[in-house]
Amino acid sequence: MTMKLESLSNEVLLDLFELLDVVNLLRAFSGLNTRFNSLLFGDFQSYRVDLRSMSKEDFYIFYSTYLPSILNRIIYLRLSDDEDTPCQCSHFQSTGFTLNRFTHLRSLIFNSFSTDVNINQEFFTGLRHLHNLKRLKFVDCRLYHLHLEDFRDVIDQIWNLPKLSRLYWHISFKCSRRFSLPKYTSRSLRNLTIVNYNYDSYDFACLLEKTPYLRKFSMLSDDYGDQDIRISRKFLPSSHTSSIRELTLFSIRSQALMTSLFQFLPHVTHLKIEIFSIDLDGHQWKKMIVNYLPQLKDFQFKIDLDLCRSIDDSTNEDKIDQYLSTYLTPFWIEHHQWFVRCHWYQSNGVLGICVYSLPYVFSYFPRFDQDFNFHTKSTCSPDMNHPYNSVRDIGYEPWMFHNEALSHIQ
Repeated sequence: MTMKLESLSNEVLLDLFELLDVVNLLRAFSGLNTRFNSLLFGDFQSYRVDLRSMSKEDFYIFYSTYLPSILNRIIYLRLSDDEDTPCQCSHFQSTGFTLNRFTHLRSLIFNSFSTDVNINQEFFTGLRHLHNLKRLKFVDCRLYHLHLEDFRDVIDQIWNLPKLSRLYWHISFKCSRRFSLPKYTSRSLRNLTIVNYNYDSYDFACLLEKTPYLRKFSMLSDDYGDQDIRISRKFLPSSHTSSIRELTLFSIRSQALMTSLFQFLPHVTHLKIEIFSIDLDGHQWKKMIVNYLPQLKDFQFKIDLDLCRSIDDSTNEDKIDQYLSTYLTPFWIEHHQWFVRCHWYQSNGVLGICVYSLPYVFSYFPRFDQDFNFHTKSTCSPDMNHPYNSVRDIGYEPWMFHNEALSHIQ
């Protein structure tokens, strides 16, 4: 095996190293001979360390045997504290390898940090030294033992990182689902995602002021409040507050919030939005797009709502036809070539609908119960095929595979 591998060029071997996780890579090739050691600890400059699901035994072998030799060549680090790797971050702290020592990191992910009291704001203080960091993600971190105020300095450190271009923020704190405004202005951030964030008019305006070069903003909010982001004279869209071109909004339930965001971000060209319980038709969408989003080119949406009271199949279909007719105007079909599909069903005397743009771009495809008298129609011609290849989670029953209404989905 060694002889066959040795026949490969250094370039091919380095490409091969890219495909292997760090523990297996070092176990397999470290110490085989001088050439492999030279490649591993001299030429190979892009170690990617993903500690998810790493056993405790492998964890300590990695930290004690390999980490000191590759520390300055790790460009990707993912720390995990989920059910498969409980207290991993505490073990990380106990090794003495603090974040500030990973000076060549380009990508850092904190995965499912929980209520381990050993994980506090001090754990993250090394972020200020990661001057090469370009991507930072906090994925489903539940720091319920910390207050948001305890994390303000960490947020300031993040906004002061000179090369950080992408930030994914999904952290829950004790008694708070807000986001602390940074003290510094980031001139490097281009892509920002914030999950479960309650908005305030002043906060959102200031957030944009602190990220003047932001190009893509994504938000997931389950706020039911009918709050408004006031468009005061002080915070009217400007070159500093309207650089955003791509806007993604999930779980939107407030029309006032949605409309205010559109007014605030008039240069958006790509919009992806998931809406619940807001009654919008094609005419209302056209009005908002023309008035607030005149540069919009790519429009992807999904709406779930109770349209009206269910009468009977014939009356319900007439209601659906009336609703879909608002998406059959020249604005939709000729000017933009935007097509939609509408599923409808009856439940508890209500006519419910799920209407979405084509192709379908959301990760979850809704499950429809056969008992709800499910039907579907589209504004596009039957010979047009639109992919559903973004779906990662689908609820299904055997009847769906034999239902004519779903025969277009493959």
